[in-house]
Parts: sequence; C-alpha cells; structure tokens
Amino acid sequence: MSKSINIYRTAAILTLCLLVFFIFNPFSILADEGTSTTETNPEDVETILPPETILASFGDQTITLGEFNQLWEEVPEDYKLQLDKSMMLDQMISEKLLIQEAKNMGLEEDNDVLDQIKKMVEQILVQVLIEREILDKTKVNDEEVSEYYEQNKDSFTEKEQVYLYNILFETEEEAQDILEQLKAGGDFSEIAKEKSTGPSATQGGDLGYLTKGTIIPEIEEVVFALELEELSEVIKTDFGFHILKITEKKPETVKTLEEVKEDIIQTLLPDKQKEAFENLLEELKNKVEIEINEEALR
Repeated sequence: MSKSINIYRTAAILTLCLLVFFIFNPFSILADEGTSTTETNPEDVETILPPETILASFGDQTITLGEFNQLWEEVPEDYKLQLDKSMMLDQMISEKLLIQEAKNMGLEEDNDVLDQIKKMVEQILVQVLIEREILDKTKVNDEEVSEYYEQNKDSFTEKEQVYLYNILFETEEEAQDILEQLKAGGDFSEIAKEKSTGPSATQGGDLGYLTKGTIIPEIEEVVFALELEELSEVIKTDFGFHILKITEKKPETVKTLEEVKEDIIQTLLPDKQKEAFENLLEELKNKVEIEINEEALR
C-alpha cells in the first residue's frame, strides 16, 4: 500500500513543481540552450553521502537525502529534463509545511477529512488487492498460447503478394495498339505516364504491393499467374481496359509461434484477468449470507 501512496504523493509534488516551473520560469529552457557547460575537473571525486544525511531542516522537521532520493527516482525521466533538484526539494518543504499547518488547524480530526481518508484508504486497499491477487497471479500459459495460435493461424498468415504495374485505357483498340508497342520493347513506365487514364499514371503505373484477396477478381486471377516482367493480355473490367505486369512476388508466409507469442499473451490476458476477478468476487460472496431488502431497494 505504501507504494501506491508514494505514487500519489510523487504525482502531487510533480504537479506542483511543473506549475511553479512554467509560471515563474517560462523561458528558462530556451535560455539554457546554447550556454556552455562548465568543464569538470577529472580529479574531482563525487562524495557519496549516507541516506540519513540531513538535506533540509526547518522548525522541528527535516528532510533526509534518502527521503529526497526515493521521491526523485519516482519522477519520470522526461520530467527531470524540465525540473531541477532544488525545485523538487522546495516543493517537499512546502508540502511538509502545508501538512503541519493542516495539523495545527485540527484538520486531522475533521469529519470531512476523515471520511475522505477512509475512502482513499479503501480505494488503495482494493487496488492493491486486485494487483496482488489478480494482476500479479494471473498468467497465460504456453498451452493456452499454442492453442490460440493453432485456432487463429489465419490471423498470423501474410498472404501472397505481387508488385503490380498497370496501364489503363478507355478503349480496347488503344490498349491492343499499346500492347504491341510494349511487346516490341516499349518502356512500360514511360508509356503509362503518357497514355494511362488510371490514377497511377503519374507513378508510371506503379500500384505497389497488392495482397491476394484485395484485387478485383478479373485482375487477380491474371496477375498471380504472371511470371516476373511478363505482360498480360488486355483485360476488361468496369474501369476500362488494362495491361498489367508484375516485377516481384512474395509467397504466403505464416509467422512463427515465437514471433507472435507476446501478442497472443496480451490478447488473452485481459479476459483471464476478468475471469479471475469475477471468480474472486463469487468466492467472497459465497463466504457470507447476503440479505437484500428488495422493498427498500425499490
């Protein structure tokens, strides 16, 4: 539970630090850019102080180096770039002073405060219970991973692909004329740029990699039967008349179990955790006799 409380405390202090930083130092980051750093004397040796070293004292309170370092380590690295340790220490001092003032005002005994503390403690208790009994203990075993893999192999299959080029014409006569030019050695990409009416004309007819099952049937049947650099015959579709060729082929591949193991675990884990949580609730309810006043519930 102390870990959860520390997280809340770190977040609160970090929020205060960032607020002060951006209000009073809006240009500090930019001002620091371009300034040269002081050269470090290689003979200087960093002194390692014990954690009980007093870092700050005020009134009858102190902050030790160990207490400070523990909180500093919990600050995300990205935020450390925008903060410095002096600012963090100042906020820790502020926090302790505010807490002391609240105690001096008797807020520890205030009923509203006590209610809020009780609710927070209850929330943390439930959170830690779920972490320890559900999240930490619920695992997906290798057998479950293998079973899911075999049952969903299609999801891990990359279908056959071809790298396709296309020239589109409005009439069959023009398409046949151009096909003869191509067979005689004409440059496919240049002719596509000049003659094609398709959207890929500016790219020389380049349609990139296309996967089996994603191309209209009249074309797919032809292109996956073509050899590399082989020209198709003129093909009629609802879009017009096509001349096609492919320059590369990728065979169908299936990802190995090891390649997708972590993905499968992340897929199965939420349902297992949900089931474990429901089982825990059911077990707890079965241990007691629950009576519900249905009339009052209405």
